[in-house]
Amino acid sequence: MLKKDEILHVWQPVTSLVGRNPAEMQFVDIQRHNDYLKIVFQDFHDNQVEIIYDQLYNSSTPTEYVVWAFRYSTEYGRPDLHTIESDFSGLVDSHSPYFFKVSNSKFIEWFDRNPLINSKLYPNLEHHLFISGDEVFEVLSAYEPRFVEKKIDKTFEK
Repeated sequence: MLKKDEILHVWQPVTSLVGRNPAEMQFVDIQRHNDYLKIVFQDFHDNQVEIIYDQLYNSSTPTEYVVWAFRYSTEYGRPDLHTIESDFSGLVDSHSPYFFKVSNSKFIEWFDRNPLINSKLYPNLEHHLFISGDEVFEVLSAYEPRFVEKKIDKTFEK
């Protein structure tokens, strides 16, 4: 069987961040807790987005984990990202950074070696890809996370 190449599909569930691409935002925080996984991005205009995976024990998440897997890398760990085909049909606002969903995912292919829980048994599994200027965070999840938009108030900072 011929393997298909990965495709990065632009995913823009929020448009409060300002910038023209993912390089114009930065990771602020990543928290892994038993009840949630939180990824926080901020643009250069004090807008922030919290991405929160917090669903446990439902029909799409048959495990005790909020996500099936995640991995972190720098741009040096994923030099292939610049060569992967990108689909921009999901772009809502060209003045706001975006994330990706990956089809034909090698990460899911790797995870599918697990005979108990895999994308063949749970076909709603998705590969979510979050990129900043020089960091990469990837999540395998059977649901979309919640997005919380915030404006950082720097009134009291010195």
